[in-house]
Amino acid sequence: MARARTAAGEGQREKARAAYRAAAQNYPAEKLPWLKLAEDYFQARDYGNAVLAAQEALQRDREDSVAHSILAVSGLRLTAGSLAALRQDGSYPVGSRDEAIVVARALRDTLGATALLAPAPQNNVAARGKRPSVPATTVQRPVPAAAGSAIVPTAAAPAPAARGSAQGGSPFDKLK
Repeated sequence: MARARTAAGEGQREKARAAYRAAAQNYPAEKLPWLKLAEDYFQARDYGNAVLAAQEALQRDREDSVAHSILAVSGLRLTAGSLAALRQDGSYPVGSRDEAIVVARALRDTLGATALLAPAPQNNVAARGKRPSVPATTVQRPVPAAAGSAIVPTAAAPAPAARGSAQGGSPFDKLK
């Protein structure tokens, strides 16, 4: 871990990652090497690898709020990119739109919000006489997630936000 910290401090990202991987191999029960890898991948905007490393950290400590945060935010960023690509394509593969709606509802319920996006300021929209370019997605009532869906977050996912707020802030603040 000391070699990894030194390499990271010198800006040698790949050398640091190799040292974190070596530490993970030498100490398979330790979460720290995986957590550091997850943080490094997240900072590099390599969200796929950040998800994988965060999952490894969570296998060693199911309660780690940083790993949960990295997993949640990385997953959301991957999802947003995929949905944007599908939207540009103009067609959604069978079932993907419905699954996206289920996930959006689960996120809204987890966050305790009535909309996932804040509505556009009314004065700007009215002045142009147009609808906002990104409409707010509102849901009138909660809809339970489909049983057995592989995309719906697990029950453990909301816990980090609750712990983070009890400790004086959201665990997502660590990722800004």
